[in-house]
Amino acid sequence: MNWVKALLLLSCLVVGYADLVTTNVILNHGLGELNPFMRLAQTWLGAWWLIPKLSGTFVVMWLLNRSNKVYHIAFAIALFSTPVLNNLIIIAGMK
Repeated sequence: MNWVKALLLLSCLVVGYADLVTTNVILNHGLGELNPFMRLAQTWLGAWWLIPKLSGTFVVMWLLNRSNKVYHIAFAIALFSTPVLNNLIIIAGMK
């Protein structure tokens, strides 16, 4: 495997984890989840909503791994980092 592709897939995992952590910070401050699928998972699964969130990250990593175009992988990861940036803006506004 190309080392650039491996680094991008690792960054996908980091972005997924960052989304999980920043979402937890927002939830701990009393705000809610905007994603309707994750909101439903939180309602049904309670604290176990992390399982579908992380599962989604691993599915995305698997799908990106099947791509041979590094630019497409990088673009997808840039799009997946958007919720993390939004969460960081919300957290900064709460302080």
